[in-house]
Amino acid sequence: MCVVAVAIGLVGALGCGGSSGGGSNGLDCNYLASNNCWKTTAATASSCLPPMSETGVLSADGSTCTYPSGDVVTFTPPLALPLPDTPKWNFAVKTSSGAPCLSYVDDGNGGITLTVQGQTVKETPQGTLGLKLSCPDGTSYANANAFSLFSCPDASLLGDLPGAAWSYDDTSVSLSLTASGASSSDQQVFSCRKATP
Repeated sequence: MCVVAVAIGLVGALGCGGSSGGGSNGLDCNYLASNNCWKTTAATASSCLPPMSETGVLSADGSTCTYPSGDVVTFTPPLALPLPDTPKWNFAVKTSSGAPCLSYVDDGNGGITLTVQGQTVKETPQGTLGLKLSCPDGTSYANANAFSLFSCPDASLLGDLPGAAWSYDDTSVSLSLTASGASSSDQQVFSCRKATP
C-alpha cells in the first residue's frame, strides 16, 4: 500500500518555540505568489537533478540511491523503508561528475535548509506561530502568524506552500519540492527503488 505524506516547512514551524524575530520584509500571500527566492532556488535545481524518466536504485543499507545516468543521492542517516510517519530528511544530490546539485536538511524543529548549487534558502520558526524565510541574497521575509498563509488564494492542499512532499511504500520512495515554480508546481528531486533480488 502506497502512503503519501506532505511536509511543509510552514506546518513544521507552527507551534515551535524560539525567539521572536523578523525579516525586513513581509512573508505574505503576495510574496508566496511572486517569483520568490524559494521558487527561483528550487527551479535552479532542474538543470542538475536526475532525469525524471529514470528511477534510482537504493543501496542495501539505504545510504545511497544511484541512477543509471550516474547521479547519486546520499541519505544521512540512511533510509529505512517503510519510512516513519514524520521522517527527518537530510540528503544531498550529486551529478554523475560528482558536482553538488542540491541538499535538503530538516532540522527536526520546524526548520529546513535548501541549498542548490551554492544558493541557500532557509525556513525557520519564529516565536510561537511565526515563520522566517531567509534568501540567498541576504534578504529575509517573516510572518508573525504563519497560520494566515493557509488562507492565501493559492494555498490549496498545501501544495503551493514551500516545503517537500513525498510518497513511499515498502520498496520505493520519491520526494519533490513543493511550490517550486515548475510547471506542475512540484520539482521532483528523486525517485528511488530497492534493488530487485
